[in-house]
Amino acid sequence: MFNIRLENFEGPLDLLLYFIKRDKIDIYDIPITDITNEYIQVIDEAKKLDVSIAGEFLFMASMLLRIKTQMLLPRKIDEEGLDIDDPRIDLVAQLIEYKKYRDIAHQLKNLHEDNKDSFFRSSAKVVYDQSPEVSDFLKEVSLFDISKIFKDAIDNAPAQDSFKIYKEIVSLKEQKNFIIESFKGNKVVSLKKIVKKLETKIEIIVTFLALLEMIKQSEILCTQKKIFQDIEIKLNIAEA
Repeated sequence: MFNIRLENFEGPLDLLLYFIKRDKIDIYDIPITDITNEYIQVIDEAKKLDVSIAGEFLFMASMLLRIKTQMLLPRKIDEEGLDIDDPRIDLVAQLIEYKKYRDIAHQLKNLHEDNKDSFFRSSAKVVYDQSPEVSDFLKEVSLFDISKIFKDAIDNAPAQDSFKIYKEIVSLKEQKNFIIESFKGNKVVSLKKIVKKLETKIEIIVTFLALLEMIKQSEILCTQKKIFQDIEIKLNIAEA
């Protein structure tokens, strides 16, 4: 047990999930006394080794001790004999939420590793007029203005019950080409018009990242006539 090193974990929830996985514990029925005792032992051992302990680990230790104490007190039981006042509920909810996003992060990292050496051929050969100042391509437009349009799109996108991420659903390169192709001969296009063509949340997110990348590379010019109005995008290219 003392081979556990705090620096190997991203935070206290990561450490707790390690205990749960290692001991094959039901996350909905955590043996709070055992897991609290082991958690405190890890903290104490780190102190003996003169390891700096982040405040979040100490805060979790106090939370576990409070839950352990509450588990000793009488609690309300419903008609079916279920504990409706279980002090572990909030902790379980935090662990489930953290595990969900940690798994997504791992999947994204794996996708990056699988595709970092892949290069895609552009659907249109273009030459960009470069500018030394990225700000030149954001005329009266802030990142807040752009992100608000994408946030509204995400809020209105169909809900997804599954967070499973499949390889090659959508890529940054594809969405950059999608933005370019949205012009179809027009010099200027509405950002809201582009966003309306997106169907899923992952498409919206990747398109947002693609747009930011194109702004950074001085590939597009964004303008907004009045605050809170639509944002117009001009493709800053010259056909090769």
